Amino acid sequence: MSLLDSENGKRRLLGIEIPGIEHYNIGRDPAFRIRLRKLEGGLILSYALKPGNNVHELETRLGANYPVDAPLTRVVSRLELSPHQFPGQVLCMWRQTSKRNTHKWDPSRFTAIFAVQATWRWLACYELWMSSGQWPIPDAGV
Repeated sequence: MSLLDSENGKRRLLGIEIPGIEHYNIGRDPAFRIRLRKLEGGLILSYALKPGNNVHELETRLGANYPVDAPLTRVVSRLELSPHQFPGQVLCMWRQTSKRNTHKWDPSRFTAIFAVQATWRWLACYELWMSSGQWPIPDAGV
């Protein structure tokens, strides 16, 4: 069963996620709007963010088990190898074993737009790290 096949998945997409994405896109420069496409039972959100000096191209995957499973975000444009980054330029934003509730994905409270906002924050930290050599916020597992 996939996100797009289940009744709960369809309700979540049509009632929460798609309207949230449409609202996010209102008045935004076309280069920074979220675009959607289907992917093997889920969706991919493609978008660009500019938290500081650089524009970053991104993809956030809402897999078949979304929202139970956290979205997976990767940077499509080139990044330097940095802290809080998995192979393939996948961002480490959610720690299910974290002791801090603020770093756990909570499917009852968070949406795809929250994931986009968390990505913006991660990229802002990345740009600060590039200039200072120190990650500006504590690790999720702390």
